[in-house]
Formats: sequence, C-alpha cells, structure tokens
Amino acid sequence: MQIREYDPIISHKEEFAHKIAEKCLTNAQADPRFEWSYKTATLYGFGILTTLGYGKVEPRTLSGRLFTVIYGLIGIPITVILLTNLGRYLERLAFKLKQFCYPEDVEDADNEGLSSAALFFIMVFYMLIGSILMPLLHGQFDFMNGIYFAFICLTAIEYGDLVPDNNWFIPVVILYVCIGLAISTIALDVGSYYVRKMHYIGRKLKNIANIRIWFGARDLRVKELVNAVGQNIGIGENVMAELDIERLVHSAILVKLGMLPRVPQTHMIIEGIWPPELVPLFLKDGQFPIYVDSDDVIDLMPKRTLVRFQDDVICDTEDITTMGTSQVDFTSSLCKPKSSG
Repeated sequence: MQIREYDPIISHKEEFAHKIAEKCLTNAQADPRFEWSYKTATLYGFGILTTLGYGKVEPRTLSGRLFTVIYGLIGIPITVILLTNLGRYLERLAFKLKQFCYPEDVEDADNEGLSSAALFFIMVFYMLIGSILMPLLHGQFDFMNGIYFAFICLTAIEYGDLVPDNNWFIPVVILYVCIGLAISTIALDVGSYYVRKMHYIGRKLKNIANIRIWFGARDLRVKELVNAVGQNIGIGENVMAELDIERLVHSAILVKLGMLPRVPQTHMIIEGIWPPELVPLFLKDGQFPIYVDSDDVIDLMPKRTLVRFQDDVICDTEDITTMGTSQVDFTSSLCKPKSSG
C-alpha cells in the first residue's frame, strides 16, 4: 500500500530525469577540441614539442602513449635549441633596429644585448598583437580575453583554448606561439643577468683566474687568455705567473664604473721589449741598443707573432744593412700577421 502511495512521486522523478538526459545528452553538441582529428593531432604534437601541452585530447592506447614518450624525448631537445636560436636572432634584430633608428645612442656595435626596457616593450607589443589576432581566429574572443590568452602563450602555461575554427589559421597559431616562446628565452637570459648581479652584490670576487669565458662553442679560462696575450707580446711565463689577475680585474671594473681613471701599471724592464716611442729612434740608428757586457749574438730580425704592427717596425729584409734606409711609418694599430712566403 505504501509503494502505491509513492508511485506518482517516483514516476514524476523518472520523467524529470528522462527530460534532463534528453536535453543534456541527446541535443548536446560535441566539442571538437576533445575529439581526435588532424587539427587536434597537430596541436597535440606541437604541445609535446614545446612542452606547453594540449590537454584536450590524449592517447588512449599503450602504443600511442609509448610513441608520445619517444616523440617527446627526441623532439623536445631539438625544439629547445631551435627556439633558443630564434630568440637570439630576434634579439639581434631588435639591436639592429635600435642601431638603425638611434645610431648615436649605440656606442658599442658588438654589444648586442637587449635591455630590460626594450624587452618590456616587445612583450607588450606581442600581447597587443595577440589580443587583436585572437578575435580573428576565434569569433568569441574579445580584447581582454585576447590579452589573457596571449599571456598564456607567452608564459608557456597552456594554449588548449587557442584552437582556431579555420584550419588554415593553424600555422598562424603555431608561428605566434613559437615567437612567444622565443621571447620567453630572451626574458630568461635578461632575468638571469640581473639574478646573477644580485647574487654577487656585496661579495668579494674570488678565483677569477679560473672563470671560463665562452667564445662560441669554445671556452678559455681567464688565466689562459691572459697568458696567451702575454706570450703574444713576448712576455715570459715567469713574469705572467707573478701577475695578480684578481687585482687586475678589480681595477678594470673600477675603471669601467668611472671610479678609477686607468688601470695601475706595473713598470718593469723586460729584455727585448722597447717602448713604442723609442722604436723610430732605434730604426734611425739602424739597430737596437746592445748591452756592453752582452756576449750573445743578437738577432735583429723580427719574430713572427699572431699580432703584428700594421707597418712592421723592422722590415723583412735579407740584408740587415738596409734597415737604416727603410722608411717605416710606425703606428700602434694592430692587424693580422702577413703570410710568410
């Protein structure tokens, strides 16, 4: 008897649940972002390579997941290298534009670093382009949502909602995201510079001689570079060993900061090296000074080095008697050595 009393209520609930299921399931439209297609597969693969992730679809089979692992292990390092190089090219392009627009403000043409202010304006410009581009790719985005999704792409959080309705816009999305990731690498370089600068605030410089300086893919320690310069100009290894590199670098930093007029010079007499101002006088006399008590045979011929004076101080002649008649225009500018023979 009690069941019959509640029959109208039970039937009413069943009818209500049936209507909910009919409205939600039967008439519901499937979201294409959650279904596998060539478009979602392309975005999924791109999300793996860039480590952004496209969380709308995922492989359901074991073979598909194993392929994802192998694909990521091979593709992610290559993509990181490509994006890093792209960031360096963009940084160089920004420097060239600055040099073209403000040639008087660019003092050092070899300094291609990007300032934090320039990086900030580049990021703002990138986000503005994205805020204008997003509504064109996807009709339901407005300006503020466009800025939001541009920031998501720039910071490499995710780009799952950035799916264009038109398949022809997919290359545009991929290019836009790649440029954003390249800008992110530039931001990391600039940020690491300031972090390193803050890390050494108030600390005394130590072990400078063993600091590595990178020249492309090769590196040299500071002491190796200084020793090479000393050997190039004829300073012996015993003299270079007595050089206080830490004090030298500290003085050079003070000179750069304007706290010191010049690097202090240690005066020492080194046999075989003469002040440049006296060389023309020696050439006029036809020979270099000879010590009275010197019994060694003096070789007046110049030694070949990696760096030579633009006009050789001593002309390469077979007969040393012609040295006095040679006219030499002495200059201190350096150039590459002349090829022998």
